[in-house]
Amino acid sequence: MRRIACQSVTAENFARFGRVVDAGGATPEFINEGTTKRFADLASFDPGVQTPSPVIGIYLANARTFPLRLTKLERHRQASQVFIPLGMHRFVVVVAPGLDTPDWEQLRAFLTAPGQGISLHRGTWHHGLVALNDADRFAVIEGGNYRADTEEHMAQEGHWLDGPVTLS
Repeated sequence: MRRIACQSVTAENFARFGRVVDAGGATPEFINEGTTKRFADLASFDPGVQTPSPVIGIYLANARTFPLRLTKLERHRQASQVFIPLGMHRFVVVVAPGLDTPDWEQLRAFLTAPGQGISLHRGTWHHGLVALNDADRFAVIEGGNYRADTEEHMAQEGHWLDGPVTLS
């Protein structure tokens, strides 16, 4: 049995798997007669070359119970996937490198800051959404053929995700 601890996500430690979507440190452009700060180009969406137009959906997630048994990872080869919380809540992102299959020994877990989102690179192995509160809402941008583009891989042994140390 292997235990996985969460670490805070940063642009640097997450770069191998995708981009962190966060306005912190970015310079806004003022629009709408100066009433709105626009933070542009925080992340990109990679639609691939043969993917139907991207879609935007709302995910309503319930809290996971920790320790969480990690039995399956998935990836989407044709398009990237973006998760943006619709509120100032945190969530956990579980990812692993790997080409044909995930490298379970390099499984990583990242805790986002409140309101911070992530953009997964196309083909990144990841666990399903790990919410920390019931009814957490997310805007999700993904390829138009998300279901057909979902490849899953089951773990051969036990991996357990420890809960985040702090939720503040």
